[in-house]
Amino acid sequence: MDAIKYFDCNCIVGRRTVMNACSFYNINDLVRKMNYYGIERAMVYHSMAKDYCPTIGNQMLLDEIQDFPFLYGVWVVLPHHTGEFPEPSELRRQMREKNIKAVRMFPSSADQKYSFSEWCCGDLFEMLEQCRVPLMLDLSQITWNELHETMSAHPELRVILTNLHYSVGRNIYPLLKKFEHLYVETIGYKVFNGIEELCGRYGAERLIFGSNTPIYSGGAAIGMISYAQISHEEKCRIAGGNLEKLLGGVSL
Repeated sequence: MDAIKYFDCNCIVGRRTVMNACSFYNINDLVRKMNYYGIERAMVYHSMAKDYCPTIGNQMLLDEIQDFPFLYGVWVVLPHHTGEFPEPSELRRQMREKNIKAVRMFPSSADQKYSFSEWCCGDLFEMLEQCRVPLMLDLSQITWNELHETMSAHPELRVILTNLHYSVGRNIYPLLKKFEHLYVETIGYKVFNGIEELCGRYGAERLIFGSNTPIYSGGAAIGMISYAQISHEEKCRIAGGNLEKLLGGVSL
């Protein structure tokens, strides 16, 4: 039986506004933790792109991961209307040039303060949908209705919903049923038999392994998969196969 190969969709580098106890921010510490837990590859975004300025933070990310081919950059993106961020067509060109295949958005009033609605972000959503670029969203950033409206308007948009919690079942179930390109990151979904239930209802291909390192522990994230009562093939899909397939479908 082949070993399970872990490809983490959710890691952070850089100093953060709030530092958790026993946490870290240095890229070398991230690599050391990945080696310790046996996580072979990871998608990474920079804290400065969230807490300070996306364009500056995205460049800092490129500078920091350039010597680590197993780290994949994730850019934080904004709507372009104020001129502080590229228009979607130019963003697409820059992403192609820098080999960026996934993005994040932080629209909440606690973070980057813009509307997630179509009138503000529709052009950006259209580009991401056309190019099949996965959009990663923390549940804390949007409402369920905003997620539903966006995915209804852009049914081919790939969305990975991150940092969930145990109480989301009554909302996430109907959304997973309706939208085939909605995916759930595993680390936040700490529900008794939750992974088993989602696999049974919607298939293992709807789950993406993520640790939210260094806020949470890579060991806990791996434990959720390795101890789940699902098949070895399903574990391999969740651990890395599903994410690899998503990134392989990107067409910039």
